[in-house]
Amino acid sequence: MAIEEAVLASESVEKSIPDSLPATSPVQIGTHFFRQQYLFAFATQAEVLQYVRTQTISEEVARLPEIFRAWLSVQPRVAEVTQREAGIADGIRVTEIPAEHQAKLESFGADNLFRKSFSVLPVHFGLVEIDKLVAAQRTVNLDYVASLTAKFPKNPTLDQLLDICASPKREMEAIQHLEVAPNTHVFSSPNSDIRFLGAFVKQLTNEDLEHAMAGGLPAAAVISFIGYGSAPINVLQWQNRVVLNNGFHRVYALRSMGVTEIPVVIQQVTNPQLEFPAQVVGLPKEYLLGAPRPVIMKDFFEPDFTTTLKVRDRLKMVTVQIGGNQYDIPA
Repeated sequence: MAIEEAVLASESVEKSIPDSLPATSPVQIGTHFFRQQYLFAFATQAEVLQYVRTQTISEEVARLPEIFRAWLSVQPRVAEVTQREAGIADGIRVTEIPAEHQAKLESFGADNLFRKSFSVLPVHFGLVEIDKLVAAQRTVNLDYVASLTAKFPKNPTLDQLLDICASPKREMEAIQHLEVAPNTHVFSSPNSDIRFLGAFVKQLTNEDLEHAMAGGLPAAAVISFIGYGSAPINVLQWQNRVVLNNGFHRVYALRSMGVTEIPVVIQQVTNPQLEFPAQVVGLPKEYLLGAPRPVIMKDFFEPDFTTTLKVRDRLKMVTVQIGGNQYDIPA
């Protein structure tokens, strides 16, 4: 009886609702997006499904059958290119930068930030061919590229390219900060290059003591750094293969403007087992260094190898949380 009464009561409530009451509008979720070029030709079908399903807006998810048909139709060309161009990455042209630019290069190399950024491997400057750079990245933020090309000179000289590609200084996007809880700090930026740069003990100064909010007698301080990665476009070279390590969007933007070679910082790898990163942008070093025909920059400009997607907009967030534990331990 209780179930029947509940049903009758619900029907009575429904009849009491005026017909003129407006229908409830669904709240839209994830409406902000940016345009992205996705190199789907070299991805697996499972990768394409996962990427479109999780990263794009619903409009693009509805296009999955169309995207899969395009992916399937281009696979014979990918197989043909992979076979025909085996070894192409090892034929990249790497040349010296003309001597008249030596003074500028020396000033770059003497910069303290430059020296700290490139202290692990031997480095030198060189001109590299864009098209044959091994490119681990699969996606291009087209809106960001448009903002870059708008700033770059239309026909950049080598001297201008040195400032764009190799200078340790660059324009930095603003970083937002909020202390969301005691000793918990959140930093965000539209630039995905924002990162935690480490924490270090520093010698106290009088200025530091002004920030000792908790009172007491401070004896030590730990400073944490939040910021961006190294500014110069840099590559990792092992034997005849050159892997793009940083600066992908600038490289893509310059290539889209017709620039075919650029000055970069070359990090020289002599022992890949010990010195080469295990992964670069998610691709393992075994593929980047060992595949006869890995993905290279020119693939992004190959007809039908890419598709343009509306990808959910996002900010990159870095959280720094500081805590302390106190114990009595045996002396």
